[in-house]
Amino acid sequence: MEASPLPSPLSAADREPEFAAVAPSSKRLRERDWINRYVNEWGDLAQGRFDVEITTMDGMALQHVVGHRPPEEVARQHYNACTGADSAAARAEEKFQELAVMFGLTKSGQPLPKAALEFAYGVATLCAGAVDRFRDPREGSAGDHIRGLYGPVPF
Repeated sequence: MEASPLPSPLSAADREPEFAAVAPSSKRLRERDWINRYVNEWGDLAQGRFDVEITTMDGMALQHVVGHRPPEEVARQHYNACTGADSAAARAEEKFQELAVMFGLTKSGQPLPKAALEFAYGVATLCAGAVDRFRDPREGSAGDHIRGLYGPVPF
């Protein structure tokens, strides 16, 4: 009977696993999934003409603010706000401009002063804060909706 050859000892490098010993937390996996879905929806809206890296950074920032809302909805709202693609809804600055003209603070066609624009954003933020307690698990709060329509984009 022949003896079988002894296996050669493994070096320390050969014994190391090829993957991380600690898997990402389920919270981190959910965050990554939310960001990926946001980027995919933005890509569909932009018909593939977008910068993936910038959109991913946008998604990361928005996930921390409105991550409780469906990412596809957030992507559509943000895409429309950034591109003006949704012609039925004027951008917040345009609505603020219309109000300023209506109340005689500025003339039609004259740009809204930066201080007035910041004031309008501040009022929108105050209003949003007042209704944050009205929350739906899937849709988010009424304050989130107000911030999405009239608040400044955080980047």
